Amino acid sequence: MNKITILLTIVITAMSFSLGATMQSKAASQTFPGVLPFITSNDRVGFFDQTSGRVYVYDSNIKQCLFIGQIDKLGQPINVLTSNPTDTLTR
Repeated sequence: MNKITILLTIVITAMSFSLGATMQSKAASQTFPGVLPFITSNDRVGFFDQTSGRVYVYDSNIKQCLFIGQIDKLGQPINVLTSNPTDTLTR
């Protein structure tokens, strides 16, 4: 291979790594640290916020929040903060 082909290959490889690092850093800024997603047996999607102890349960399309609860201590019942919170937002 000639020198120009080798140089271009090295430059393209270096640019791909820098582009990948830039895109990864943009994606990392949109994350929610400490939030764990889960799915219930009836196809509802939930999120548990480890920092606050709150549980958010959405419908299967993730368009409507159906339940917000608070876990104060593991093994204890979840305190209901809001049941069907989107209804209260539309009123």
